[in-house]
Amino acid sequence: MYTIKGSAEFIADLRQIDPRLNNIRLNSIEIERKDCKVRYNFICDQAVDENLQQRVLAEAEKITAPIFSTVEVSVKKIVSNDELINNEIYRYLSKNYISISIFLKTTDILSNVVGNVVKYTLRLTKDGAEYVNRNSVLTKLNSHLSKMFCSDFTGTIDIKEEQESISLLDDNVYREEIEKIEHRTIKVQDVVVIDDVNIGDVALYIEDAHQGNVTVCGTVTEIQERKTKNDKPFLIINIDDTTGKTSGVYFSKKSTYHKIKDITVGEAIIARGSIGEYNGRRSFTFEKINRCTFPKDFVKKDKYKKSAPKEYKLIFPSPARDSVKVKSVFDKEEVLPLEVVKDTIVVFDFETTGVDYMNHGITEIGAVKLIEGKVVEQFTTLIKPDYHISEENAKITGITEDMVKDSPKIDAVMPDFIKFIDGATLVAHNADFDMKFLKRFAGASGYEVKNKVIDSLELARKVLPHLKHHDLHTIADNFSIVFHHHRALSDAYATAEAFIEMMKIKNA
Repeated sequence: MYTIKGSAEFIADLRQIDPRLNNIRLNSIEIERKDCKVRYNFICDQAVDENLQQRVLAEAEKITAPIFSTVEVSVKKIVSNDELINNEIYRYLSKNYISISIFLKTTDILSNVVGNVVKYTLRLTKDGAEYVNRNSVLTKLNSHLSKMFCSDFTGTIDIKEEQESISLLDDNVYREEIEKIEHRTIKVQDVVVIDDVNIGDVALYIEDAHQGNVTVCGTVTEIQERKTKNDKPFLIINIDDTTGKTSGVYFSKKSTYHKIKDITVGEAIIARGSIGEYNGRRSFTFEKINRCTFPKDFVKKDKYKKSAPKEYKLIFPSPARDSVKVKSVFDKEEVLPLEVVKDTIVVFDFETTGVDYMNHGITEIGAVKLIEGKVVEQFTTLIKPDYHISEENAKITGITEDMVKDSPKIDAVMPDFIKFIDGATLVAHNADFDMKFLKRFAGASGYEVKNKVIDSLELARKVLPHLKHHDLHTIADNFSIVFHHHRALSDAYATAEAFIEMMKIKNA
């Protein structure tokens, strides 16, 4: 892994350049070995103009190893804010310390920003506090927060009254919870060591491998040799473990490169590598590779599916706004079909970076909730996808890279959307398209979507046979529904209005 020599001195030098950089911090380093490119991501509590960013770039180029032909810098303004800090503390503890987070609420986190120092308090039970102290959790949390915000952090613990009579750290209490987050693994056979005897024989499902350092295995489906700009050879290897597929790069090692190169399509490997992100795209690097035999009797285990969250954490629904829709059937006093009023219905729409749900992401969610045939709530958010938004796609949806650059990722949004649709019948126009995206990203976050689904496109074909086309725009025109096409929330409102009208026709 690439590290900066004398990074503390480097940051100190940057802070001497300009007063606006007094609190600049290095957030992360992204490396694209294929193109010999390195990108330094900084955070700062002051806005940095292009001229000052160029001066930061000049300093970065001085300390970067000559192997990198391209150096880039990004300086993002981050201001410490109580709400943002509390949310990040809760997210970090929930992800890394399940035994604490089970009984931790957002209201149990209190923070106070004083100048460049943030003091926060965690309200924990006695057992939880002991666990935090024993495992140096606050030290690790402070280090994490310092990379996320331009402040120094100090944390304390406040003991709260225990509402549970069972020990929070009792093995019997947490065995079930720990099993829920346990990674699914594959045990390979006949390992032949090429790179590292310590890789072992147990690999993570590719389907479950999302970030960090992981060991995966699979049958090689393609292997290609390429060269860098400096004429250094490397391999691109594609593997499939039946739960998923991944493609990674393997860089030249004098002692083992040719042995890896000799691996052919159809053979199996077990490999340790790192999953990261570069320019918003998922990247995988194979670091160590051994040959192996993939188990013939392998049967994929079902992943534990989480239930819908009890509370919204990031994206909260808001009351339906009449201003969003020009004409509405929802405000009319009329008897609606039983199929419409008996169940809670959520009409939703996704805007995406493309049509292939396995190779594209969601850029916007728009949804409206109907209770007894009337819209009562709306759910909407832009999303920063892990995929490039092309100019052609931006022209269609009106959503650009710049619009979503500060938006949350789909894994942060999905729990709230799952809560919004919990127990509801789902309606979407060309539902198969949206449901594939929903099931893919819900599954990646540990949720299973089992809602009843109604496709308003199929409904339109049945009840509006006189129309030459059954796209949403044509159907909306048929019912004089005016909306802004290809924006998720507006599409959701239009679909909901058209759905009501079509259900009235169906039940006439």
